[in-house]
Amino acid sequence: MQIKAIFLCLPFAFAHPAAAQLKAVDGLAALDAGDAATARAIWTPLAQRGDVLAQYNLAVLKLTGQGGAENTDAANSLLEAAAQQGYLPAQRMLAGLASERRDWRSARQWYLTLAKAGEASAQAVLASLLERGLGGAVDHDGAVRWYRKAAAQEHLHAQFSLAVILAERGDISEAADWFEAAAAQGDARAMHNLAGLLAQGSGRTKDEATARDWYLRAAQSGYAPAMRNLALMQARGRGGAQSFRFALAWAMNAYALDASGTADLVEALREVMSDAAIAEAEVLAADCLHAGIDCG
Repeated sequence: MQIKAIFLCLPFAFAHPAAAQLKAVDGLAALDAGDAATARAIWTPLAQRGDVLAQYNLAVLKLTGQGGAENTDAANSLLEAAAQQGYLPAQRMLAGLASERRDWRSARQWYLTLAKAGEASAQAVLASLLERGLGGAVDHDGAVRWYRKAAAQEHLHAQFSLAVILAERGDISEAADWFEAAAAQGDARAMHNLAGLLAQGSGRTKDEATARDWYLRAAQSGYAPAMRNLALMQARGRGGAQSFRFALAWAMNAYALDASGTADLVEALREVMSDAAIAEAEVLAADCLHAGIDCG
């Protein structure tokens, strides 16, 4: 976790004495003036008295070495003190720092705290830790539970990851729903997977035309497997008009990205196409990568 010097002063977040609030603001003013040493001097006694904002800001100073020597242990102690009082920015930073040093047990603890507070990003990370067994036992059911909570808040990674797990479990219908949600947010992998389900009629009514459209969107996002599958549909005339020119254009694009199995497809298409059609496809290959060019 690369530490960024993010200092917070939220006087209405907690019931702090007015004097402490004013002094905390004085610390920020000193910092804005480039005097980190004075800011540290102002925040230190406030932090010792339990002021969470001072604890957090002083921790950031110590982590970045501003106004004194860098001191990670002291910073962690301050963050712990603020986090134990329920201060979410401190909890987030502790979770990130624990992840950076691969202390997965601590990371899992703090992400759980954040997840329970309703933070979608923390819920998604916690689910990933549970799924991979980092910081504790593997817990697939727990991973699904937290992915679902984050996915419901439109967290893209959670939507895609939840869909993958559900598909592996055989719950194809719900998996398709979450692939579609992630695809609608622009995730090319989700577009590709949704297209595959639609093409096969798995979890959804078979719809090759819509499948071809999703493959096209994913292909134009630069996703090589979608380029290959789109080329196959175009070559076979599935979901739309047959077009060897477009098929070869997309197959060449996929091959350039080293998509598995595409070399044979390129060769097969070349064998049934005229030299003029091949030359046209070679020109189309670059044009098709740009959204707005109709290469579907």
